[in-house]
Amino acid sequence: MTARPCRVWSEGLAPGTVHAARDRVHLRDGVALGEARLRFHRYEPTASMGRFEAACHAVRGAYCQEAGIPVVRRLSGGGALYLCPGQCCLTLTLPRDWLGEGDTLTALMARLNRALARALGSLGIPARSAFPNDVEVDGRKLAAGFLAVEPEAILYHGVILEYLDVETLLKVLRFPREKLSSEGILSARQRFVTLEDLPNGPRDLETVKAAVTRALMEELALEAVPEPPARCAATAEPAPDPAGAMPGLQVDWEAEEGESWRAFLPTPGGVLHLRLVPDAAGRHIREATLAGAVHAAPVHLFADLCRALEGAPLEAAEVRLLHRLREVGAEMPGFGPEPLARLLRLALGRRGEQALGLTAAEANRLMVHRVDGSEAAPEILSRATVLLVPYCAKPAWCKWRHEDGCVECGGCEVGEAYRLARERGMQVVTITRYEHLREVFADMQRQGAPAYVGMCCRHFYLKRAHAFRAAAIPAVLMDITGSNCYELNQEDAAYEGRFSAEAALDAPLLEKVMAWVPPGAG
Repeated sequence: MTARPCRVWSEGLAPGTVHAARDRVHLRDGVALGEARLRFHRYEPTASMGRFEAACHAVRGAYCQEAGIPVVRRLSGGGALYLCPGQCCLTLTLPRDWLGEGDTLTALMARLNRALARALGSLGIPARSAFPNDVEVDGRKLAAGFLAVEPEAILYHGVILEYLDVETLLKVLRFPREKLSSEGILSARQRFVTLEDLPNGPRDLETVKAAVTRALMEELALEAVPEPPARCAATAEPAPDPAGAMPGLQVDWEAEEGESWRAFLPTPGGVLHLRLVPDAAGRHIREATLAGAVHAAPVHLFADLCRALEGAPLEAAEVRLLHRLREVGAEMPGFGPEPLARLLRLALGRRGEQALGLTAAEANRLMVHRVDGSEAAPEILSRATVLLVPYCAKPAWCKWRHEDGCVECGGCEVGEAYRLARERGMQVVTITRYEHLREVFADMQRQGAPAYVGMCCRHFYLKRAHAFRAAAIPAVLMDITGSNCYELNQEDAAYEGRFSAEAALDAPLLEKVMAWVPPGAG
């Protein structure tokens, strides 16, 4: 087969808004002219959101504004990135009809990420691709690839870390994108490796780009032509938001939590979020927003699913969702129809949780851990025999802060939690560190605990999701407020039980939830 030409060139440092605009120009012009294009470039400090992410989940907007860091939404999926001059970035575009029928979103992303890993391997770097879109060295991220499959073209983004300002990354991104694994979570500082960190020192950047070019050309049967297009989009206008059809992605979900039902679900493909706004009677869905640090095809899939949900009676919403998924032939690496249906059930479950006497805002602060996917919060609470309390909710001055116990002195809400549990005959445990939580779960499994009530921040629940799943015990968890280790970038200290700031329990919410645990439950 004759190789098709691909223009290859390098550009200098530019703002994220400019590079986002250039991506659109090259995607459009490449299709119009029937040519592939591979450009290497660098970003001035930029927060880059994935195509399907809600801004309030992806980046710390206030910090970015204060620091003068622009926030852009790229055409490709995946999670938010902090892009800066210390990264070698690339954008590859080519017409969709140059690819075969088997080049689905999942297959093509795997192919291109493996090619990126092979390129690094040719330089003596033991890199391997890791699902869904990372390239790792000994389990640490060195590079990543992100893909958009448009009707007439594909666009692939690649990022290779030469060096990384982790401190700024932690301030820019809403959640550090840490690795979920069966062994645990690597902190953000442990998660990354750069070319500078590797044995034998950093590689010459031009050598790296040449290796990447060779690997991508071989993978796609292209021939590199070292020449930029006649119109190089050097002064392209800022790109419009590719998620413009879903204005809910720009809404601050926390600010309007009293008017909507919200839920999230971690999946191997990334974290999914759903926001539903019910009508005044609470019987139909007036507005829906589906978001996630994920890849999906077709590119307007999430918008289509939301339109299918809007106007639906609550009882018919899941049927409509699944029907629409079948109609569009959706492709969703790392998740599928069942996780989406489960996410919908979690959000719709807020109506039942409000029946506990909660406001919509309070219901949104519950994390109902369902083992079989169907247990309702009242049912779980009726069987709960254990209450788990985080040590970070105890005051810093309390001598019991890092101990499993409480004298109920009345100096904080933790004592009230102990009292409420004691009145119901529940076992109470203060979780002092992550390993302690795992030990407690093992004890609960041995004792056959039917359900439990707990408190933790949603960041902890997301990043330790594997531990909650492995315990396989139904739970009603309450989100804690105040300082938390993820917001303060002290997750390493918290993991070891050394976090010194104070979180806070929501006493009114705790009292309402515990009221549904019958006396003598333990």
